[in-house]
Amino acid sequence: MVMTAATAATRSRALSLYRQLMRAAQKMPTPNRRKFVISKTRVEFKANKGLTDAEEIDFHIRLADTNLDTVLLQAEHLTNLMNDPNYQVDI
Repeated sequence: MVMTAATAATRSRALSLYRQLMRAAQKMPTPNRRKFVISKTRVEFKANKGLTDAEEIDFHIRLADTNLDTVLLQAEHLTNLMNDPNYQVDI
């Protein structure tokens, strides 16, 4: 299999995003949130592993990048919220 520079760069970017999402999942303040992010990341990357259309690949890479930003923002927000002494969970 011969990879062009563009496909090698795309593959590298996708792998980097996967790793970043897995690391970001570890920043989630609860085990359920961590498991959800890890599971969702694995499912999405596995489902899109065989994509060949350049535009579709680009779309999913941009989506993964957005998801990474969202996970990091949620992790920060939820951690701050759970560390707030005034925060109470009503069950």
